[in-house]
Amino acid sequence: MFLANSPQMGPIKNILKENRDRFRTIITKSFQTMQQKVEDILRLQYEQRQKLYEEYSLQIMNLNSKLNMDADQVKKQAEKLSSIFTEHRMFVLQSLVLQKERMEEFKSLCEQYLEKLEVLKYSGGNSVAEELRLLIDTLEIKLLTVNRQQESIAARLSLLDVLLS
Repeated sequence: MFLANSPQMGPIKNILKENRDRFRTIITKSFQTMQQKVEDILRLQYEQRQKLYEEYSLQIMNLNSKLNMDADQVKKQAEKLSSIFTEHRMFVLQSLVLQKERMEEFKSLCEQYLEKLEVLKYSGGNSVAEELRLLIDTLEIKLLTVNRQQESIAARLSLLDVLLS
């Protein structure tokens, strides 16, 4: 306290008071500057977040619409494939039915062939010879008939020649 009341202390107090006021001003300005910088950074970050949000929202909406279009195309392709598969299945079923019918026809023909082979085996070849004889007899009868027809036509022509001359 001794120093506080001394006459030399007055100018020191003034200097200290001025220094304190100057430091307060500097600190206050520093805090205001810092506060302004923080507010600027926060505002800039907010604007950047808004911009990013808008860009990503637009990209997501575009992506969503593309996904919907792709899903529609996939659905159409699935329907086409299903239709093709159904047609192919019907074609295979029809082919199997047709093949079964042909196999049954072939089986029937083979059975008939085997039966005729058995008949031929037991007949000892007589049926073939008999068929040939019948064919020869039929041909002889046809030849005789044709011959007689030609003779009768020739006789008629001769009669006509005689009559017309």
